Amino acid sequence: MSPAGGGYTPIALLPAELLLIILKTVYVDTRQCVMMIDPHILCEGPCDCKLDLNEGYLTKWNDHDDLTSPSAFPYALASVCKRWYDLMLLVPEFWTRLVIFVDSQPIPIADLRAQLSASRDCGFEAHIINRKDAIGEDCMERDRVQAVVEALSPHFHRCERLTFDVMHNSSIPSIRRNFSGSYPHLKELLMECKIHDSKPQEVGENEVKASPLFPNLDRIALTGSAFADSYQNPSWFSKIETKKLELCKISHLSPIDVPDLTFFNFVSVLGGLGNMISLELKHVDLPTLPVEDLPDGWDFLFDFNRLHLEGLKKETFQEFEYFTSPLLYLESQTIRACELTDYGIRHSYYLGVQDINSTEELLSFVPTLSCRCVSFESCGGLNDAVLECLSRPDPVTGEWGFETLHDLSISNSPEISVQGLKRLVKSRIVEASARGYGKDPNYDDFEEITPVASLHISHCVDFSSKDVRWFKRKVKNFSFQS
Repeated sequence: MSPAGGGYTPIALLPAELLLIILKTVYVDTRQCVMMIDPHILCEGPCDCKLDLNEGYLTKWNDHDDLTSPSAFPYALASVCKRWYDLMLLVPEFWTRLVIFVDSQPIPIADLRAQLSASRDCGFEAHIINRKDAIGEDCMERDRVQAVVEALSPHFHRCERLTFDVMHNSSIPSIRRNFSGSYPHLKELLMECKIHDSKPQEVGENEVKASPLFPNLDRIALTGSAFADSYQNPSWFSKIETKKLELCKISHLSPIDVPDLTFFNFVSVLGGLGNMISLELKHVDLPTLPVEDLPDGWDFLFDFNRLHLEGLKKETFQEFEYFTSPLLYLESQTIRACELTDYGIRHSYYLGVQDINSTEELLSFVPTLSCRCVSFESCGGLNDAVLECLSRPDPVTGEWGFETLHDLSISNSPEISVQGLKRLVKSRIVEASARGYGKDPNYDDFEEITPVASLHISHCVDFSSKDVRWFKRKVKNFSFQS
């Protein structure tokens, strides 16, 4: 604004009403548009009401925001000066996403209480974060987290998302000791850490409370100790009344957490949660049983669209396969740093294989699968022998490994060669052509073998200019990084 004297009015002198309009505009722009509805939808016949079409936008906090960024709303603007902060506290919607740092520069608890009060009766999400990496320790983190949980507790009944991304497993609060009653709005409970140390034995004033009720929870992630804490009260999981979990993730679970827990008991608990869209099991190392020793009467099979398995032993893989339907076809699955067998890996549209260093293990399952998009990352066991399995039909069954392969990406796997890649590309062109690809108008190029359409190779081999020209002639989308 330019006054008569030709100067400029400092923004600090803007009227509160105008400044609030600006801040609300930033708030709306920060959020992610969900959908637009017609605000006149309830009007009957021609109407001359004054409803603003802009009011028809439904938004939510953007899940892709970097919550650790100094520019995250509302904290960047609220830190400009005390006037701005006090003014922003008047708008409840500004404080419905709380980012709570518990590292060496934690949020003052007084500020957290003020922000919770400012949100009034609105539903909110709380993200408790330690911005440090996993190098070193933070001996004060547990006390900081507990202070935050105590401040949040009176408001848990209106919490919609509660996530812990802390350094130490020992800092994650006990569900049995910190939660009780009903949490009707809570949809996401994520308890994760960077260092999986042992939790100290709970003593003192935090006694075990009545089993909490989460009727609308659809995303859950627990460390092994958090799972064990819940497992000691069996009714906890039975009270997760949901038709389909969007995410179920359990990490670093071992007999240290629950001495008498077997893998069968573990999957029995997960089976009771119902169908899942995404299941992630990371470093679950529990005693397994021979098939003949599995208890009679179990009646569950896992049903999920996406699967991530990491750090599982061979025996766990085999028993897990026993509880998945043989007809299961996945949207995607990622297998990382596991001891592989030809059991336990299902057909999927997308397959990601990471940190597998045994060629024998790769050869055990590659010929058995049909996947359209395949990615190998940091696989020391991937070599030309494995590529050969993708370059010819199985001599016994006559079937091709990854028969419907369309896109292939390989990175940080230096044991492959340019010649092996050329054989793979050329052999699939020959086989697809022999079956009628490009000639038969009824050829099903989704279910039948086709030439490789996309090939990306990164940090594996060096391509000569002649090699690059060859691949670009044979592959529709070819790229590489030396």
